[in-house]
Amino acid sequence: MRTKPIIFNILWLFFLATAISLPLQVLFLYEHDFMSFYEWKSVFMKLTPLNWLVMITTIVNGILCFKASTYIKYTIPASIFFVAINNFFVGAWGVDFNLLLTWSATLFYGIISYSYVYAHGLEAIENPERQWWKIPQRTQKSYPVWIEWQGKRKLLAKTFDISKTGAFISTISQSSKLIPAEVKIGESVRLILGTSEGDLSLGATIVRKEEQARGNYPVGLGVHFNGVGLTESIRLRRALAASY
Repeated sequence: MRTKPIIFNILWLFFLATAISLPLQVLFLYEHDFMSFYEWKSVFMKLTPLNWLVMITTIVNGILCFKASTYIKYTIPASIFFVAINNFFVGAWGVDFNLLLTWSATLFYGIISYSYVYAHGLEAIENPERQWWKIPQRTQKSYPVWIEWQGKRKLLAKTFDISKTGAFISTISQSSKLIPAEVKIGESVRLILGTSEGDLSLGATIVRKEEQARGNYPVGLGVHFNGVGLTESIRLRRALAASY
């Protein structure tokens, strides 16, 4: 998926609005002054523990939906449970709402909460590797790079493209024979990258190994940077932003 399904942005706004609605209901039902700090203090004191649980879980839902996180499979059912319990007490013992209205509100909340299932959202959270919109944009720049593994420099290559989180490294001659067979996917290596900001030493993990050209990509290795320090991160960003 090149772009995030829009349903996640809609749900983020929905959950945020749900959380905000609880103190607003208290504000208007008890005719508090919207502009008074002391009135708002009184509003929050009137919120019950269940109200706070609903607010917290809906805010968590909103954040996780914005990130299209797989954890919404667990937090959304929890929030529906708290909303149902809260609405039951409001409808059964409250004087401002009846059970029919509160149960209808609970049903509506549950249906909207699970709307991501019918709008390509389920596919996105069950397959995080397809969330391509989260991948930082790569810049096609050629930097010389030494690849070190097992504590020794063993391969001089160049970057084909690079981002703040990883790079694709191609061999100088485009020959697959220059990629040692002992270099495996998942192996940790160290890169010495020559840039306009000077040499950068970056830890990395090999996530891709191509022994023949595919599309625009040549023979080479795909790597993901690990534990990049603040100084190296700043220098890398400067190098990527440079026009040469």
